[in-house]
Amino acid sequence: MKSHVARTGWIPYVAVAALGCTQPDTAPMKSSASEALTLESISSVQTEDAEAGGSAFRARSQRGLEISPVPLQTSELTHEEKLRVGLGSYIVNGTADCGGCHSSPAGFLSGGNPFFLDRAGHVVWSRNLTPDATTGMSLTEGQFFEVMRTGKDFHRDQIKMLVVMPWLIFRWMSDEDLKAIYAYLRALPPVHNLVPPDNKSDLPVPGSIPFPNLYNDGEVDRRLPREQGSFSARRGVAIAPRAQPHDLEDDDLRSYGLGSYVANSMMACNECHTNPDRTADSRKINTPAYLSGGTVFGVPPPLQPLMRQVRTTSANLKGATHGFFNEPDDSYARFREIIRTQSHADESPPRPLGFPMNLIAGNLAKVLEHDLKAIYTYVKGVPPVTGPNDQPRQAYARFCSTAADCHAGESCSAATNECVGKACTADVECDTCQTCNASACAAPAADSACVASAR
Repeated sequence: MKSHVARTGWIPYVAVAALGCTQPDTAPMKSSASEALTLESISSVQTEDAEAGGSAFRARSQRGLEISPVPLQTSELTHEEKLRVGLGSYIVNGTADCGGCHSSPAGFLSGGNPFFLDRAGHVVWSRNLTPDATTGMSLTEGQFFEVMRTGKDFHRDQIKMLVVMPWLIFRWMSDEDLKAIYAYLRALPPVHNLVPPDNKSDLPVPGSIPFPNLYNDGEVDRRLPREQGSFSARRGVAIAPRAQPHDLEDDDLRSYGLGSYVANSMMACNECHTNPDRTADSRKINTPAYLSGGTVFGVPPPLQPLMRQVRTTSANLKGATHGFFNEPDDSYARFREIIRTQSHADESPPRPLGFPMNLIAGNLAKVLEHDLKAIYTYVKGVPPVTGPNDQPRQAYARFCSTAADCHAGESCSAATNECVGKACTADVECDTCQTCNASACAAPAADSACVASAR
């Protein structure tokens, strides 16, 4: 869902994105007649979420002030400015999880985490977003907008655009929500933490990618609404990668649009739950596999003993046969309990969620009920995935130090510190990247393509 871990294929992705992600202003629209009717319908729905000072705006702002992990510098701000800071906190600490990359031992959002791009020494570092005068973020609001919308890097003579940072998702946020994030970052307590310079100047990527005047990242191109309010359902409808469902009444359509806005401009669900997340030429989201899972993640070694996980596979959410949201017992109550507890609460005993969803769910657990329900409504409304992309996904590989950490009949692989030996008839019954050999799950080979693909 977020770029917490540098992806092995990031460089070719941004290289192609630079060439093809932006279409000319005169690109033909591909909206169908039924799609146009849906857009017209959502335009008629009152979007109180978008109104600064409206009830939803105030509720999100209040929750944002409650969940900020650090005290804020707001004593000299007006009431309206404090509301905006609170909204920014709601996004940063609830729906977008900025701390997953930008927090470090030095402090909250103080940066300094390395993301290694390849074996040639290319590396980028998460930036210090606090307002420290010498080592923190010094961007003007206008420059911040340019970063978030085009990927331009203003940091210490950098000439290539940001990589790893998921600005290609965040660029679809409204002006109001980007302003709120900026206001929150400026209200943080400064942390002095000098971040090393990136090593990316010779990468085949441009300095930035111009922001288009339409959403052109999915299977239907749509013009963006002029309205720039906060948490806009109308904007959410426009930036949904798949075609719109046609059986939603106004209230559900508005909830679908709001959920799409959160999922596709903040949460970046597609980055984890679609594999690969882009088409072969990287021009668009891989909509035939949208939210069908299959991305492998390697849990950072220091976290493995704590999380009791070695590697994980993202869940199939939308497969017609194997998708979580198409299971017979699917309900909002089940989804809510899983997010609120950060566990597979529908299992007995409940297993913790796999990395990195266990971290992301911890933030989503803080969002308002109204917004969490909207996320569920959106994903539930996405058309199901059929065909070869609809596959069951392996459970996460469980960390062990000895066989006592594993289930009865299993052993602990000394080479990989994972539980092996579970009875099986097929690979899918084994844990992530394991194979079924002689009716027992075996640890992946040293040259495993599955392990090599892990982010």
